Amino acid sequence: MTDPDTALVILCRQPDGGVAQLSPDRIGDLHGLLDRPGSLLWVSVTTPAEEVVADLGREFGLHPLAIEDLHKQRQRPKVDAYEGSHMIVAYEAPPDAPSGLSEMHILVGPDWLLSVHWTPTPMVDAVRERFASMADGMRGSIGEVLYALLDAAVDSYFPHLDEISDRIDALEERVIGGDTRGDTLAEILFLKRRLLELRRVVAPMRDVANTLLRRDLPMVDNASVPYFQDLYDHLVRVLDQLDVYRDLLAAVLEARLTVASNGLNAIMKRLTAFTVVLMVPTLIAGIYGMNFERMPELNWPLGYPFALGLMAVAMVVAVAWFRRNDWF
Repeated sequence: MTDPDTALVILCRQPDGGVAQLSPDRIGDLHGLLDRPGSLLWVSVTTPAEEVVADLGREFGLHPLAIEDLHKQRQRPKVDAYEGSHMIVAYEAPPDAPSGLSEMHILVGPDWLLSVHWTPTPMVDAVRERFASMADGMRGSIGEVLYALLDAAVDSYFPHLDEISDRIDALEERVIGGDTRGDTLAEILFLKRRLLELRRVVAPMRDVANTLLRRDLPMVDNASVPYFQDLYDHLVRVLDQLDVYRDLLAAVLEARLTVASNGLNAIMKRLTAFTVVLMVPTLIAGIYGMNFERMPELNWPLGYPFALGLMAVAMVVAVAWFRRNDWF
């Protein structure tokens, strides 16, 4: 490995059941390790360099299309079948991923598994540590390791769903409280995009789980079927929650627009009421401001105070009427 950003972990389960972690320099010996009956090999690569991908392709006998996929990111979750191996694309949702999702390519053979990542994957790392320490019975078949990897990836979605649920609840309280600021709308749209991104990934991952459940892959035996059924159920649950949160967010957005519209209507009512109140003295002043020689109260000493008083009384009556009808 010449790329300092590439991290390579090689775990080999020996025929006697023990698990050994090999040096990354042993990448050229993988083919020989696979020739030993009873061995199980798991190679985990983060940010693979081109020469590492070439070495892995040679040692595992990967199909050229599979090697090509290892150079491409942002692929749709899928299962590709090749001679002697299968490739699965899945996504994990680690808490610190820049885009919220971490892509993972898993290549599976009869007695080996290759996982490729481009960002830190804490939950997958935890599975690898369990396998390395032989904890929780992690010494079974390739199908068991594959299930543990996919199950860890699916479980990583639930904290994100809980966070989204809390933010939607907070948005509901703010909107009901009359908050119509621009940042509220921005957060609603941000959560809608986040839900859409999650659903874009989880929906095809459900199809991947369904493919595994149908035992289209030879490493999924009868003993593994209940585990992949559980994986499928978890993905259905995630999709159901995403749909519910999307509906809730749409309701919050509609409520926010309704609150904003009601606020605008209330402002228009007040402005209309103020306009009517000011129109009354304007009308009286306009009448008394006409340039005619003979007008009632024109030469009356109390005419000016009378006009002002009439304006005041008319305004008070108008304000009282609008208050009674809840326009103020």
